[in-house]
Amino acid sequence: MKEQPTIELPLKAFYLTGCNGNDKIEITINEIFDHGSLNGGRDFRGELAICAGSFRVNFGDFYSSTGMLTSFLTSLSSCYNFLEGKAEYKDIYDDHLHFVLEMEKTGRAVVDGCFHEVHHLPGKLYFQFETDQTCILDTISALKRIDKLFG
Repeated sequence: MKEQPTIELPLKAFYLTGCNGNDKIEITINEIFDHGSLNGGRDFRGELAICAGSFRVNFGDFYSSTGMLTSFLTSLSSCYNFLEGKAEYKDIYDDHLHFVLEMEKTGRAVVDGCFHEVHHLPGKLYFQFETDQTCILDTISALKRIDKLFG
């Protein structure tokens, strides 16, 4: 029987940085649930941090699945390899986070997104920042690690 690797939590699961070094989206896994997810992989609870210009979000009750991260990895890898296309992340549980990375042939990419803390209240943060292929490679590496650990 194959032995499962030891996973130390919290685990930085995902990060996408902007060209300026200040802009970012980061997801940290604090708790992995034993059951499988409807989206593949495993459900988790963690933290979400967004920095875009002078706007900041630190959300400590973020739920998602490793399957959603793997799905984003697939489309992000395609954008990186072909220097074109879109990679979308959409939180289907509580609709907290939705963003799209659109890659251009020059290697530049624009991230457009929205964060919504409480779905029944009208307050939303719309954000946008620029990144490029050099920043995306680290994101792909981190997501591959999550895919390998959890599928």
